[in-house]
Amino acid sequence: MDNKNFKIESLKYLNFLCLNVPSRSVGSQGNQQATAYFKSILQQFNFKAESQPFDCIDQRLGEIRLSAGGHDFEAFISPYTLACDVTAELVVAINLDELELADVHGKILLLRGEIAKEQIMPKNFVFYNPEEHRRIYRLLEEKQPAAIITATTRNPELAGAVYPFPMFEDGDFDIPSAFMTDEEGERLASFAGSKVNLKMDAERIPSTAENISAIKGNEAGKRIVVCAHIDAKAGSPGAVDNGGGTVVLMLLAELLKDFQGKKTIEILALNGEDYYSVGGQMEYLRRHQGRMDQIELVVNLDGVGFAGHATGLSFYECPDEFKQKALAVMRKFPGIEEMQPWFQGDHMVFVMNGVAAAALTTTGFMQMETEIAHTSKDRLEKIDVSLLVKAAHFVFELIRS
Repeated sequence: MDNKNFKIESLKYLNFLCLNVPSRSVGSQGNQQATAYFKSILQQFNFKAESQPFDCIDQRLGEIRLSAGGHDFEAFISPYTLACDVTAELVVAINLDELELADVHGKILLLRGEIAKEQIMPKNFVFYNPEEHRRIYRLLEEKQPAAIITATTRNPELAGAVYPFPMFEDGDFDIPSAFMTDEEGERLASFAGSKVNLKMDAERIPSTAENISAIKGNEAGKRIVVCAHIDAKAGSPGAVDNGGGTVVLMLLAELLKDFQGKKTIEILALNGEDYYSVGGQMEYLRRHQGRMDQIELVVNLDGVGFAGHATGLSFYECPDEFKQKALAVMRKFPGIEEMQPWFQGDHMVFVMNGVAAAALTTTGFMQMETEIAHTSKDRLEKIDVSLLVKAAHFVFELIRS
């Protein structure tokens, strides 16, 4: 198929992923539609596709009302939190020392300032969980406030484009929580010691989701895995993050429809990069426990196609021979260039398990992360489909090499 038709295919795939389904957040109906669609496309191109299901939770977030002293405050319900309707004294803490000393049992706790500078990693997140975050959880669960409100700043380096950002996004944390801007937090802090009412309508909904793994080639041979996460944050169309990467996988499947090589090629839609428990990634590791050495190389696609920016290629624990081959292929594709490693993607799940990896993203990575990722701004017009077509051809040539 020529590039013109590939561009048409890209737009068709993007329209389905970013417009036809209401949401690709893990466990949602739209997420389930997206994985079923992906599986059907891979099967069209003669791949042996399987689902890798896992349990998860979907969410329903309703109305919130926060008031104190006859004043209403703008606040937002934290993802995956529990509902509440509580009237209690407001206590404020701005750092860990204040939280350590505060009497917050049965009260509403406002966290602002230094302690609210970044999102707290989910309790059971296995890949990165700093001691400071674990200490915050320990203190909160020991002290048992009735509810928590966090006032977060604009912090693109640590929180990306979302403002205000939820300090807690964790379905395993059972203290109700809401979040607001730092300006609203300053207003609310003036009511410390007074009664505050917080009413939130929220529900955790047990659900299931799945990875889609599709293979072709010699199943006894070493495996090359090309992956992208198919999920997106609730409320975001997820065009650049990561509709583009998912589309490249489908284009690559078409390029490989007649592949008959000595190796196994696995095209893998992971489901959970933007989910608090990375459920799909954990399910993949569970299924491949003790067999990760069968994977020779992983190529991860995340953030590819950001209009106005080249595609960047980076390497992780790769043998020099492979790196030189990859760079030689890259030189045939103007608009793809080597860039510094980045560590926020699914390739690191494999690298931490001893697998060499390469990753493709946008050279406008920081702009994408700090201005559009995880927000409603991540729409189709942010994507240049010609970059997706080029990335698919590049990965195809990389596999052939």
